[in-house]
Amino acid sequence: MHCTVPYIALMKNANIAAEHASMHRALPVDLFTGLLAIAADAVIALDHEQRIIFFNQGAERIFGWAAAEVGGKFIEVLLPERYRSAHRGHVAGFGAAHGHARLMGDRQQISGLRKSGEEFAAEAAIERIEVDGRNIYAAVLRDISARQRAEDALRQAVQGRDDMMGIVSHDLRNPANAVKMLARSILEGDPAASVADVMDRVAIIRQAADQIDALIQDLLDVTRLEAGYLTVRPTPADVGLIVTTSIESLGPLAEAGGVALSATLPDAPLVVLADRDRLGQLLSNLIGNAIKFTPAGGRVTIAVIPRDTDVEFEITDTGEGIAPDQLPHVFDRFHQASASRRGSRHSAGLGLPISRGIVEAHGGRIWLESESGTGTTVRFTLPRSAPAF
Repeated sequence: MHCTVPYIALMKNANIAAEHASMHRALPVDLFTGLLAIAADAVIALDHEQRIIFFNQGAERIFGWAAAEVGGKFIEVLLPERYRSAHRGHVAGFGAAHGHARLMGDRQQISGLRKSGEEFAAEAAIERIEVDGRNIYAAVLRDISARQRAEDALRQAVQGRDDMMGIVSHDLRNPANAVKMLARSILEGDPAASVADVMDRVAIIRQAADQIDALIQDLLDVTRLEAGYLTVRPTPADVGLIVTTSIESLGPLAEAGGVALSATLPDAPLVVLADRDRLGQLLSNLIGNAIKFTPAGGRVTIAVIPRDTDVEFEITDTGEGIAPDQLPHVFDRFHQASASRRGSRHSAGLGLPISRGIVEAHGGRIWLESESGTGTTVRFTLPRSAPAF
């Protein structure tokens, strides 16, 4: 038995039918005692000094304490430190008030403390019973931490859906409108328009279509990352060749923005184990972001540094930088480090989360250093490939 005082005293005023119309007699008190002892919820009783006098098996499972360990101790042992003094006053005030029962969850957030030191969310109801002129308190407490985690996950899923819809409606709308407008201008335009003029419009349509395709690919990659399905196929890859190719493809973007783009590569050939397509995507994300967020007259530099077991890549820009309070969130999905970054293809905050996923899929790591007004440096590592003999 989990009770340290005669339990029958706790059954007074319990609102449990003591008589049944079909039975015409009182049900045994031991029956209720046994039912409460094995209840899944925590059933706890306190004396007038708020010492524990009943602690059922549900309470043992939820709190991690054995009944014998907490019997006679103050209820505060089951509460986080910051709530203890206030809780004693709440119970005392409840005992002095009229009425017997109260749903504690209606008044404030309930938090319990397990023997391990872990806090958990709970909901509870408390009942006051007078025994020999003294108050006895019976509480039923339910651990709702699993339910709360499920609710949090549901809220995050709904927020993710809303974010996704915002991206689709905003980021895809602009290039889609450009395609429609330019296509209409070609179909309904001046028949005497030169071939060069039409080709210019077609080229812009192609760029808009590429933007749409790239954003769709980003959304698919984020979905794969969250589901754990982003895969890479590492093979020996020449670092110098991949970096040079990335610079050549992004050179026009840098030139259009008045940004100097350069790289420092090792003199000797350097090989990493990497998925070449994913590494190209990674460098395109990081170098492209650095260019976009660097004002005219600035510069973006790429450095490749051989280490003992891996290779470190360093992309540095002289752009606006990122505020310190934003740095912990830059790899979060949909996070926007600054308002001025809205409007770019990665304004939805997909570039850095995808970059981190690609690096971690290779067994590397990625981190970022930045100061407002002085620029940003992104570093990541990839494992080196053993030299061929």
